[in-house]
Amino acid sequence: MVVAATTVTGVTSVTGVTGVTSVTSVTSVTTVTIVFSINVHENLSFLRKQIEDIEANVLLDFVIIINANELMYNEIRDSDLLSTKANIELYPEYINKIHNHGSLSKGIYLNMEYAIKNYQFEYFVVLSSRNLFYNKLHKDNYHNMLKICEGATYDQLNKKEWHWPIFLQTTLGNYIINNNMRFCRSFEYHEGATFDYETSSKIVDFLEKNEDIKSNLFEFNWGIEEFAFQTISLNLSGHYYQIGNWTNGDDFVNIHDLPSDRFVYKTFRR
Repeated sequence: MVVAATTVTGVTSVTGVTGVTSVTSVTSVTTVTIVFSINVHENLSFLRKQIEDIEANVLLDFVIIINANELMYNEIRDSDLLSTKANIELYPEYINKIHNHGSLSKGIYLNMEYAIKNYQFEYFVVLSSRNLFYNKLHKDNYHNMLKICEGATYDQLNKKEWHWPIFLQTTLGNYIINNNMRFCRSFEYHEGATFDYETSSKIVDFLEKNEDIKSNLFEFNWGIEEFAFQTISLNLSGHYYQIGNWTNGDDFVNIHDLPSDRFVYKTFRR
């Protein structure tokens, strides 16, 4: 377990005509290898288990940013979790999310935005509140995470498969079509989706500059977290990473059959 991070303070100064230098701003940025983002809505005991699992299997310095609904926000704040775990952050406001709805992506985006403002990181990793590790992540393998570069233009897309008939109705979908850009591959998922620092910054910048796309995504009545950030990343950086696996059930029973180049599986919260 490695949880240490380094805080670097930068001072911006201006020298006036009299030769006197005055300090105009002081910024503090913490350097860390990985930022984990988790949306949570129930089961504090399983969240503790998930954090302990990360501590046991991630042999790199990391922080975990938790984006909670009102119930879990109050439970976490009133527990000893934040006072006993220096590398755990609770997003400053609670966000009540809806299953299979764009509000889940809003939680991910807010954590990403918060991470960029407060950390200099290498990778931003999206975890489900049902993810646990089955392979250790350490200094000798974390640069070898599965890198995904393939995608498809609208003409290349099989528009009848997966969620495309719905995803193509989003404002982002129209933007990608109108600009002849690429969609992410079909049957993608958010559990384990990973973005480097540069890509994370580009995603946040893109959505800040395209408020219509952002608001439509966050209010969209479907699980757009399975394609939105991946698609934006593919067009702005040419890639994203994936350390997870998807199942609608519990992959613990299949853990020995899971790919050796991935790191987390999906289980039930128990």
